[in-house]
Amino acid sequence: MDRAVPLNKLVKALPKAHIVGNYSDDTVVTGISADTREMKPGSIFVALPGFHVDGKKFIPNAIEKGAKAVVVEGSYQPDLQVPVIIVDNARLAFSRLAAEFWDNPSHKLKVIGVTGTNGKTTTTYMISSVLESADVSTGFITTVDYKIANHQWKHEEHSTTPQPDRLHELLYRMLQAGVEYAVIESSSHGLKLHRLEDVAYDVAVFTNVTSEHLELHGTVEQYRLDKARLFQLLGNHPDKGCGKWGVINLDDPNAQLYIDSTKGKVFTYSQQDENADLIGNIIRRSEEGVTFRVHYKGNSTEINLPISGDYNVYNALAAIGVAITQNIPIDVCKSALERFTGVPGRMQVISMGQPFTVVIDYAHTEDSLEKVLITLKQRTQGRLFAVFGSAGERDPYKRAPMGKVAAKYADFMILTNEDPRGEDEMQILLDIAEGARSVGAIEGRDYICIPDRKAAIYEALSRASGGDTVLLAGKGHETTIETKNGFIPWDEAEIAKQALKDLGYTGK
Repeated sequence: MDRAVPLNKLVKALPKAHIVGNYSDDTVVTGISADTREMKPGSIFVALPGFHVDGKKFIPNAIEKGAKAVVVEGSYQPDLQVPVIIVDNARLAFSRLAAEFWDNPSHKLKVIGVTGTNGKTTTTYMISSVLESADVSTGFITTVDYKIANHQWKHEEHSTTPQPDRLHELLYRMLQAGVEYAVIESSSHGLKLHRLEDVAYDVAVFTNVTSEHLELHGTVEQYRLDKARLFQLLGNHPDKGCGKWGVINLDDPNAQLYIDSTKGKVFTYSQQDENADLIGNIIRRSEEGVTFRVHYKGNSTEINLPISGDYNVYNALAAIGVAITQNIPIDVCKSALERFTGVPGRMQVISMGQPFTVVIDYAHTEDSLEKVLITLKQRTQGRLFAVFGSAGERDPYKRAPMGKVAAKYADFMILTNEDPRGEDEMQILLDIAEGARSVGAIEGRDYICIPDRKAAIYEALSRASGGDTVLLAGKGHETTIETKNGFIPWDEAEIAKQALKDLGYTGK
């Protein structure tokens, strides 16, 4: 989307910046970017301090590609071919510049943010579905898809929260399309790295928190605190007429941290705590889904959720909680949730006429893997196979616990690649296997290691027979596998379907 903004207008958005070099009042900027590979001529280039490479290294390339100005953090010997904007924090400056460039679209949208270790994507989809059932136009930004009004398309990147330039462009496009509510899956990365700093949130939702991404956050406590930033951001902008709300899972042991961090009113939901504002009790479970009863202000409503997993009841309660804060009746929520078909790559069943069940799920943490395995164990008559791995260069501390959990619930495990990146792929699998062995698993009897994910899937499906379940965990919706040599195109569902075809199943 073409746009041009005066450079001096953007510079004014960074009042503490120090500018070296001159530019004229009629200088305009056509974009903001931190990636020279995607930068358009006429953009401001923001040199972010990288985890492996400092963005300042790419400044000559940015100037060569037509940058009108560059933003740097801290000390720098400027190249006076273009004005250099020196700031204390380049990531904060990137967020502010991107929001200003796109005319601060979140100030005019009603914005809901969803954070937590697990359940963010499904909860975001459910919130959008409930709002749409109330005749409200929505857009969303999730790990899986982007949506602007009636247009929905795949999110191709591996990061949940896009960089600020892309994020605010999407919000601007939502505003132009007449969207009223934007629902943003707000990851700990996005909050920690200030990508979300200039989003004017109205409702913040907390699903749960376990241990993840310690390679970025350092400690579990810091991880929890970084997520709490979402609730603090509620106090940064005026009320747009929909209130400022924190919608919080009271059953999570960290709930009080998020209650205390909320800059607005608090609405709680629970399956266990009678003190919650909204309570959900599971009535029955089946292969088709789960039925639960919600209680709110002395009234109760039964809801038949057509997707499995007790954890999805929590996601549904979060969506209902958001709806209540926005004055949407529970009957509208019931109608929307009973039509909800799930999220691609989340408990997605692959059926090619085989006598066993194949399920694809994004579960990639100890907690999410355990929840999925428990759900599948409850409804599997035969053996439960688990095909999974763990990401390279990401939180190695979760690998052994994932192996331990899988060994507890699965009858047989095939450990395989997820996204090995620059790490030794076999070492990652050995780290997982160490956890499995710690609870008595024996290689060959209880698990094997096959780094090639396609071969691992074929092996699992060839072993399965009537009444068994095969879980393919960790990739879900993702379209690539990241290796030390780059990205390999990947579609877990298509790989599974082709494997089943090759095994003689016709899809009938």
